[in-house]
Amino acid sequence: MTPGVLWSLVAALGFGFTQTLNRKSNLLVGASRTAFGLLAAVETVLVVRMFVTGEHRLLATAPLWALAAFTASAIIHYIMGWTFLAMSQQQIGVARTGAVVSAAPLVGTVLAAILLDEPLTGYILFGVLATMGGVTLISLSRGDTGGGKRIVPTFGLLVSLCWGSSPMFIRKGLEGLDAPVLGLTVGLGVALVVHAISLTAAGSWRATAWNRGALIWMALGGLTGAIGIGAQWVAFGLTTIAIAITVQQLAVLVVVGLAPIMFRSAMERLNATLFIGIAAVMLGSAMVVVSSG
Repeated sequence: MTPGVLWSLVAALGFGFTQTLNRKSNLLVGASRTAFGLLAAVETVLVVRMFVTGEHRLLATAPLWALAAFTASAIIHYIMGWTFLAMSQQQIGVARTGAVVSAAPLVGTVLAAILLDEPLTGYILFGVLATMGGVTLISLSRGDTGGGKRIVPTFGLLVSLCWGSSPMFIRKGLEGLDAPVLGLTVGLGVALVVHAISLTAAGSWRATAWNRGALIWMALGGLTGAIGIGAQWVAFGLTTIAIAITVQQLAVLVVVGLAPIMFRSAMERLNATLFIGIAAVMLGSAMVVVSSG
């Protein structure tokens, strides 16, 4: 197993816990503030790491265009993507959101093949298609959402669009600054400023009172999120986007395993269709891993 795949597996584990903790906070303070609070906690961990390791010294010679690329990726992936993630969890629950966002490999693989000339082998194509098939089944496995209505997982698919396209900017930034976690730290910091301004303009800070429990879940999510995000960016520098982003979809196993334990909602109930969809996602990830040699 290659280093890129190993880092992708670490990212999947971190993301699985983070998505679940994100939902805990989301129930208390809403989608936008949950995304901001969780990412602020992640950034705190990353900034401490930056100074402890001494990596901040590299910023003196880092090209501005590379930092701009990292910032663009952070805004698309974390500010937009994680806000849509919280909204999707409100719409269809944490377990099914964690599965639907597995559509991200399709977006990432196609864009990487077109923009970065990355190879699209038979194994990778099969893996991506299996993952997409699993996502389709999962979206049809809805729990009780009231009224028996079938809801299109719009927000979950928007997350996939954000998460599948943001790696293009990461790869561009790495051409000028070969320090992925440092690039993440800078990009996420700027993105949080933009997010804070937008929340202020929308009056979101006073929507509901801040909840102490939510802050605790955000802090825990910040720790697991920093591990997952850092591993993700390292993986993007070590292997192809198609391989990294597909393997990271194994986070769905953590999410689905934790959801029934941490949430007592009918929306989170598991069924046979959901498990078949998860099996397809696992198969797709396995095929992509095989393609990495």
